[in-house]
Amino acid sequence: MRILQILYYAEPYVSGLTIYAGHLAREMTARGHQMTILASQHESSLPREETTPEGYRVIRLPVSAHLDRAVILPMLVPTAIRLMREADVVHMHLPLAESSLLAAIGRAMGKRVIVTHHSDLVLEEGLVTKAAVLGAQWSGIVAGNIASTFVTYTKSRAAVSPTVTRVKDVTIVSPPVVIDTPSQNAREVFRGKHGLGDGKVIGLASRYAVEKGIDVLLQTIPAIRERFPDVKIAIAGPYKDLRTGEPLKGPWDPWIEKYRESVVQLDSLSGQELADFYAACDVTVLPSINWTETFGLVQVESMLCGTPVVASDLPGVREPITVTGHGQLAEPGNVDDLGRKLIEVLANPETYAPDIPKVRERFSLQATIDAYEKLYRGEKLPLYQREKGR
Repeated sequence: MRILQILYYAEPYVSGLTIYAGHLAREMTARGHQMTILASQHESSLPREETTPEGYRVIRLPVSAHLDRAVILPMLVPTAIRLMREADVVHMHLPLAESSLLAAIGRAMGKRVIVTHHSDLVLEEGLVTKAAVLGAQWSGIVAGNIASTFVTYTKSRAAVSPTVTRVKDVTIVSPPVVIDTPSQNAREVFRGKHGLGDGKVIGLASRYAVEKGIDVLLQTIPAIRERFPDVKIAIAGPYKDLRTGEPLKGPWDPWIEKYRESVVQLDSLSGQELADFYAACDVTVLPSINWTETFGLVQVESMLCGTPVVASDLPGVREPITVTGHGQLAEPGNVDDLGRKLIEVLANPETYAPDIPKVRERFSLQATIDAYEKLYRGEKLPLYQREKGR
């Protein structure tokens, strides 16, 4: 099959959505399908078109303007239409403001249209931004109802999402999770290389963004130090603006400065380095504060490397810990509660140590790719059954 994925950002940009689309592209290409990704040229140094070492094609469109994390791509619709003519399947990833128009065009062209919902946008200050957010949200709702199949990650998110609850037929497919096996002696070697010491290490693999709750995490340091004086918080994520090269500014700045001796910034990690990072940590954390976080692939990645997790108790985000028991859930944005939950997991490693084979079985990459391959072929999967009144 010839499959076209459409999204705003693609790898090497780091986010759960880009990682998701990248995993699909690699796995489907390995199964003999022709995969093309259409996204933005978010860095001017990136090629406009390339074939990756894994064999799938990436086409990047120039960005005319940025609106918060969204990008304005004047050539998106005409380029998508051209590529749709070559495709059997059009797979769009929300949020995508153009999704309703593209879904309608794809269906009119007789293509199978798959829409995957990744996150709900949060209304920001300013009339223009609010209008753009609402426009993108309703475009996704229309696209979901037009599509051959509408997919989201979890039942808990499907029950409350302002987008998903307005789509008639919803299919639940767990996200694809791929992580290398940690290297031999990864804990000692990685800690030595990055100066993490011999004390407890709390890991966070994340973009630097307000909604990720990095400042909330850093404010737990005094309480955790009382129990574990040598604790380090290691943050794996791009901390410089990709366009300017300047450090990203945000509410985390004063706390990084205040607790500099306890914070290690590692920049982006991938492949073997990322697996070794997880293995080097005593616990990882996902302290997101709002609905833009819908699952958190990093939780399952961490568990597959043998490290438990503390995550915010948000719909969808709570899923990996709820179904495995390999961690604790904390109230979003609550510094005291997050600190208590981190101390609980750090103090009781044997209680929360992941059962890796069971985690792998529950979040099976094979099952996820099988499900999408069926959808791409036009097969139907069981629909999410809403509770009465929803």
